[in-house]
Amino acid sequence: MEQIPTGQDIGRRDLFENPTAAFRPSAYWFWHSIPAEDVCHAQLADFKQKGIGTILIQARLAMSRDDYLSPAYLDAYRVAAGIAGKLGLKLGIYDDYNWISGHAGGRTVVDRDDLRERHLFWSSSGGARGEISGIHPPFTRTMGPDIVAWQYEGSIVEWCEWTVEAALLHPSVGIDSLDQVVDVTARTSIIESDGISCTHAFDGVPAEGQVLTVFVSARSRTSRLINYLLPEAAERFIEVGLDPLIEALGALVPDPVGFVFYDQPAAGFYKWSQISGDLGNSLLYAPTLPDAVSRGTGETFARALMALVRGVGPETLRLRAQFYAAYSALMNEAFSGTLRRWAEGRGIVLTGHEILPHVSSWSLNGGFTSIDPRVALAVDFFGIDAYRHETAVDSNNFVAQLAPKLGDSVARSNGRSRCVVETYASAERTPVRAAGQWELTLETMRAQAIRLHCLGSRQFLWHGVYQTDGRDDDPTPFSNPRFDFGPGINFEPWWSYHDLFAEETARISAFIEGATPRTPVAILYPLHTAFAEGPRHSHATHIGAWCKGLLAEGCDFMFVSEADLATATIENGRLRASGLVFDAVVLPSVTVLETTKTLHTLAVFKAAGGAVWSSGERLSTVCDGAAGRAVGPSIHLEGMPGKDDITALLQSLRSSGPDLACHSAGRPWQWVGYEDAGWWRVVLFNDGASHLISEISFGDGFACEVWSATTGDVGKATAFSHLTVALAPQEVQCIRLSKTTQKTTVRGHLEHQPLLAAPRAISLVDGWSFAPDPDAGFVPISVVAGWETQGFAGFSGTGIYRLALEIGDEAEWVLELPEVHTVVAALLDGRQIDRRGWRPYRFALGRLLPGVHSLELRVANTAANRYYINTPYLGDTADKSGLSAAPKLIQLAN
Repeated sequence: MEQIPTGQDIGRRDLFENPTAAFRPSAYWFWHSIPAEDVCHAQLADFKQKGIGTILIQARLAMSRDDYLSPAYLDAYRVAAGIAGKLGLKLGIYDDYNWISGHAGGRTVVDRDDLRERHLFWSSSGGARGEISGIHPPFTRTMGPDIVAWQYEGSIVEWCEWTVEAALLHPSVGIDSLDQVVDVTARTSIIESDGISCTHAFDGVPAEGQVLTVFVSARSRTSRLINYLLPEAAERFIEVGLDPLIEALGALVPDPVGFVFYDQPAAGFYKWSQISGDLGNSLLYAPTLPDAVSRGTGETFARALMALVRGVGPETLRLRAQFYAAYSALMNEAFSGTLRRWAEGRGIVLTGHEILPHVSSWSLNGGFTSIDPRVALAVDFFGIDAYRHETAVDSNNFVAQLAPKLGDSVARSNGRSRCVVETYASAERTPVRAAGQWELTLETMRAQAIRLHCLGSRQFLWHGVYQTDGRDDDPTPFSNPRFDFGPGINFEPWWSYHDLFAEETARISAFIEGATPRTPVAILYPLHTAFAEGPRHSHATHIGAWCKGLLAEGCDFMFVSEADLATATIENGRLRASGLVFDAVVLPSVTVLETTKTLHTLAVFKAAGGAVWSSGERLSTVCDGAAGRAVGPSIHLEGMPGKDDITALLQSLRSSGPDLACHSAGRPWQWVGYEDAGWWRVVLFNDGASHLISEISFGDGFACEVWSATTGDVGKATAFSHLTVALAPQEVQCIRLSKTTQKTTVRGHLEHQPLLAAPRAISLVDGWSFAPDPDAGFVPISVVAGWETQGFAGFSGTGIYRLALEIGDEAEWVLELPEVHTVVAALLDGRQIDRRGWRPYRFALGRLLPGVHSLELRVANTAANRYYINTPYLGDTADKSGLSAAPKLIQLAN
């Protein structure tokens, strides 16, 4: 990935005016077939023109697996990379076919059955015999037959090499201690098996009141997914999946091809008929796992396994936490460690993202609720990130969510900052998630990008731009590219406006880069609680409540790990960790900690005047043996934190930097950070539909610069005592300020909208004509209802509205369009005035002479009405298109 400027370079205004690729939107480029050279030229030039800075080529399900990594594929890849380099685009290697890194389109396991995923299953019975049967991957099957066919040879889920790994006799209810658990592994064996089930038997008879629990491993015979506990699987993946790309690219590595991006490495999430207990899925097994677990827990592998599914007395939470810690560490090193060493040997950067169970949610496990993330690379985010050179996360749909904040946190913990945020759309109008959101508007995506930047994103990664828009009248998900997690934004009618979005959001990101965020609150990431208690425990929802509550009150925060606290320093009652300064630490329903070092740091911080708050369940277990109640918080909330609780916490914090007060019903999104030289940076964004007003004050006075993200201009510094910032819907302001040495009484007002003379507003209701094409015949149309209601229900594209505009008085005029679906260019007398991709849709027409002028509005809608027609995804009504409220002509005040 592009090197991020540091030191004085960050503060340079030219970086803001002309952001580099590190800050510009990036995109997956979906290849549905091997493209010809002319296609590569045309599409890459188009991407460059629309403001994209980085491209990652991704082979999708519509492409034959036989074509993936074939000589023709590698030739096309090299050609595309060469073209990208000449255009000034950066390129990254998306490391696999479709997604789920490690399988290399199935090549990793060809002639290497030993590398296919092997899992542990278990069953409990009161007799000597038991079985494992009905194994199925529910998460995969819900995505449809094409996904099953991709992941499993012949679309069949079969198993082999059934092996008893542990067998234990124990009371049927109420295990009080491990002393009641008897290891009978040596007396238990597999007596029958086939591709879908096995029967195991114990050579004795359980006593009355006893139960036999048997853990059996089996290797998949048909899965193309790998065993992530085996470093040799990662090595083979590199040999057959990554090295061929690197060798084909030759001198194009490391520039423009500078990084490799992995995506959700994870084995199957299997359930079966006999599953029971605390763990919700099977877990991977490798011969190295028992020793790793024994070292990590100080217990035998068999008895540690027992603790995963049943309570075994006072040691239960400790054993679970330490088991999953050992399991995750083994997986991190085997897969991520192998990839990192390879990337460094090739001189490129390793990045990518794991499964994020919180995707689209604030709750730590509010996204993928059907899986138990402890079996995958999906809980120890700080540990996973330590193997990356750059942090990346996943986000779903266009709402604020946890991913970028947690991504920024783990990056700072590992000596970096901020992250790449991959954003994909899953359908909301239909159960078929892959049908995507072709109804997506540029305003929606812009608002999301700005929110993500305020939450910790450096770069917005699109999922994605498409090679083809697929086939009509075919609703099949995935195999029809049209419904492979649409939209392919370059096939949206508003695509030609994407450069407006790209330039503005890149400047906002570059503006934020120049400062360290003000984060008075640290939230402890409760790793060992998550390991021990599982994804349905209250720590997950308490994290969501704290995040939403703090942001609602305009308070930023960051997550810290126990390791961060262990190395933190405390100065003047403030805690310094991960390069940030905190006044308070929050423990969200933390029941298990790893080490007494955490307790010691919290005790010292509290004694120095710092605030330690907790909510929900109380601490009960510290894995290295300390008493759980050794340190009490400053405040403990039995329930979820509410608005009054958040307010009380914030009132106890010290004030630093500028004060931002909100004088309207809603609160804008804000980001506040400080430079080394004493200047502060503020981003304010109104993502709502009503005007918002904020007031900035800073000591006895401050110098203020306004940096325009739209134009790249930087205003002259002006001194104020207070600055009122009025934000129209969808308006953003970037402000840089510093305390002045002299007191001032000047009050400033920042507002982009001109003063309008309301009595001189003229509603332009009548006289409009319309055509879906400039060469088509124009017909009369109403501008108070969209074109989809007036005979153009299936039209997606740029519709043209025309009006003979009669001006009576010579004056300065402004055109205001109250409702546009979804982007518009205004032309007056054949000359384009400007383009707008989001609210406010306002155009300064200039000084107009009396007479008749030709007004033309070119409005582009979304692709939904075109692409969803004749499919189950259309819905009951067509999406709004064009104008749906009368334009207004407004005379400026003298």
